[in-house]
Amino acid sequence: MEELTITCADGRPLAGRFFKGSATPSRGLLLISPATGVPQRFYTAFARHFAQRGWDVLSWDVRGIAASRQGPAAADAARLRDWGQLDLEAALQHAHQRLGYDWAQICLLGHSSGGNLSGLAPSLARLPRMALIASGTCHWRLYPKAQWPRLLLAWGLAMPLLLRLLGHVPGWAGIGQDLPPGVAREWRRWSLMPGYLFSEPGLDTAGYAAFRGELLALSVSDDRGFAPPATVRDLLHRFSAARIQHRELQPRAHGLRRIGHFGFFRQPQLWPELEVWLAAG
Repeated sequence: MEELTITCADGRPLAGRFFKGSATPSRGLLLISPATGVPQRFYTAFARHFAQRGWDVLSWDVRGIAASRQGPAAADAARLRDWGQLDLEAALQHAHQRLGYDWAQICLLGHSSGGNLSGLAPSLARLPRMALIASGTCHWRLYPKAQWPRLLLAWGLAMPLLLRLLGHVPGWAGIGQDLPPGVAREWRRWSLMPGYLFSEPGLDTAGYAAFRGELLALSVSDDRGFAPPATVRDLLHRFSAARIQHRELQPRAHGLRRIGHFGFFRQPQLWPELEVWLAAG
């Protein structure tokens, strides 16, 4: 594993990791675009597994999170849109220009927000394929009704109160990492809008429909709190030109009690779902 720095168009540096695969030549490059507040170290075992099978892997911490955080979270100017427009775009350009991969060799792997923000990166349309893991939009009405009180309490009361009192959303509130105020505010605002980020005035979302490659979406049957089926379908609807395969992972089918929103990256017995699809491509 090599530690590296990815530089965004606005000059912001991001901490990245490059895992060199065991095959020569490489089978291709997997870019792991992380979930909200999830540091890249969470994906290390997954990255090493695919490197051992011949894939090169690039991960990074988005601005304001973990090793890419600069100073106190409350003073960080990061916005949620920046993770797609600037950070993911910088990772794609780094893979192509600095690491020397042809666009046809690169596959994006987006987890949660790492997938639902993907269409904001201008270079996404250059890729031939992409995989989304537990990735959907976040409008509260798309969640099971049993979740509505929790979501409305979070968006309507808890998050505004934390931002007013602390200037950011602390990791102990449930995300795991402190969220900069601009990230938290956009996440809250979009989650209260029927079209999620697609309802944001002035935000360029043309990149979703511009992606014409193969798209594998893996949702999880027991992921009710973050990416339930309706949110996943809503996101896939935005990739109107993609060749989509959508599979729902069932815990019992893999000998598991539960998978949840984060379990895919913790359970190696689930990884053949992705390996087989990558090999077929």
